[in-house]
Amino acid sequence: MGCTGGVCGNLYCVLVLYVIAALVIVLGLVLLVLTLLRTRRKAAGFRAAAARAQADIADRRGLIRARVAALGVALAQRRRIGAEERVAGAAADAEGRHR
Repeated sequence: MGCTGGVCGNLYCVLVLYVIAALVIVLGLVLLVLTLLRTRRKAAGFRAAAARAQADIADRRGLIRARVAALGVALAQRRRIGAEERVAGAAADAEGRHR
């Protein structure tokens, strides 16, 4: 029982071809599922790394904002102290001139 002359006219040859085609399709689907599972795991790892990076960037941005705020406070204090010293110097000059 087999295919003679390259022509598969009998039922056996047709069934063998369908079985081979079905096995190839099943093998392809199994490989597709395995590839999708691996890709899904890699994507989950990538999402976790992206979340960690985003949290790190947010932390650094917060630290920079805190430093800028502290610098603004320090500059405001320096301006206030400088203004107070100018007022005190002007008052001392005014007292010295009136004597």
